[in-house]
Amino acid sequence: MNVLVLHGPTLQALGHRPGDAPGLTLADLDRRLSERARALGHVLRTLQSNHEGALVDALWEQRAWAEGVVLNPGPLALGSHVLRAAVAASTMPVVEVLLLPAKGRAGAQRRSVLKDVCTAHVAGAGAEAYLEALERLGRARTRAEAARTTKTLGRGPEPRSRAGRPAAEAGEGARAAVRTAPASAAAPAPSAPARAPARATDGSPAPSARPKTLGPSRAAEPAAGRTRPGTASPAETAAAGAKTLGRGAPPPPPGTRQPGAGLTRAEVRARIADRLAGRLSPAGLATWARGEWVALQRGAAVEAGQREQLEDVLQALFLAVQPRGALSDTQLVEWMAALE
Repeated sequence: MNVLVLHGPTLQALGHRPGDAPGLTLADLDRRLSERARALGHVLRTLQSNHEGALVDALWEQRAWAEGVVLNPGPLALGSHVLRAAVAASTMPVVEVLLLPAKGRAGAQRRSVLKDVCTAHVAGAGAEAYLEALERLGRARTRAEAARTTKTLGRGPEPRSRAGRPAAEAGEGARAAVRTAPASAAAPAPSAPARAPARATDGSPAPSARPKTLGPSRAAEPAAGRTRPGTASPAETAAAGAKTLGRGAPPPPPGTRQPGAGLTRAEVRARIADRLAGRLSPAGLATWARGEWVALQRGAAVEAGQREQLEDVLQALFLAVQPRGALSDTQLVEWMAALE
């Protein structure tokens, strides 16, 4: 992210003014900003001026390069309507920084004429205020990219039938045809004698008919020596019941969420492991991460005390489909280690 840092009037004397943090000069501040920017992946350009017009010119001239602005207007915050108009006309997010002791921060922020046109405000007594402003710009950029990616990775096109109509529409039409077709057309006569389920006089299945939903696909052949169809021994009845109900569900694999449980670090690690092993494509991992991130924003359950970390990991995973956010295998392994 390209960030423009603007220092206002009198900041060239930082560290020598009453109330400034001792030992912090403008050069020291710019050095710490550069170090933090490299850690966050940002590129900085800095400018200090005692003239209101120079700050206004910088906002205009750097608009094609900068993607965010950290602005300390200094004493101009209390009455520069010209600088306010320039910030309001800018399409870039601007975070205002005020270097003030704790006692006067709230009052100065209320009196700042830039308050209503800036994205955020940070007040502090030293370099930490600037560093916090830099991180807020990064978080705002991440949220904007996440919103765009969520729309991009939205619902795919509706599957269509062979006739070209949507599958849901075709299925509804087929069901309507079955409901309106005559009985003779709906059930063609068999070419050879076959066993037919017993039916009552009104056409409904007889009470003794076996349900087809839970049972096996084919009825068991009658046992040898059986004289009457439909009769079975107690042992055969018990065996048939065992087959009908089936075996219990196998235990879920490691890292799989239990029913009703929230997202866990183990599940995210398992998904990343599938990606590294080739069992999951980058787009598949991004789509899964995007869905989980959206669910967390809507208040879904999550492993206790891990919501913030899991949100950060999910954002990184679904932003990886973009060229600027691509993650290498080494970075994926580092995310797994961070989730231990």
